[in-house]
Amino acid sequence: MNQPTRIELLFDEPVVGESKFGQYYLYAVRNGDGATEYSLFAPDEVHDKLKNLKKGTKAVVIKLAEQKGSKILTKYDVQVEETKQPLSLHQPSTIIPQTSDGFYEMMLQSCKDAVRIQTDLGGLMDPKSLAVTLFIARSKVCGG
Repeated sequence: MNQPTRIELLFDEPVVGESKFGQYYLYAVRNGDGATEYSLFAPDEVHDKLKNLKKGTKAVVIKLAEQKGSKILTKYDVQVEETKQPLSLHQPSTIIPQTSDGFYEMMLQSCKDAVRIQTDLGGLMDPKSLAVTLFIARSKVCGG
């Protein structure tokens, strides 16, 4: 709960079945360090993010809890990690050199810091909102 968990898909598709609780989606995944394999029964909102991904794709899944009145609501945040595609020998390379304006690095650091803050506070804050707030503040301070 409220802890990011890095996973890697071990197959292109989940096992889909039906139980007395309804339809289920069973994914075979490897944990972040690559040493342990797990079976992940993905809730619908996680399955919606993972269903089109292929074997070897890595993602970070966070189960978030939020208290609203006397109820505790849970939701999932799934962030798919981008993979670098190798250049095909059959396609011409159109690599355009880019200069850095510093905003990418600033946003990346803001996202990393937001996840740390969210973890330290036990999930009380939304990491997306934190990252945007940090980015705006940093871009103003750094003269962006």
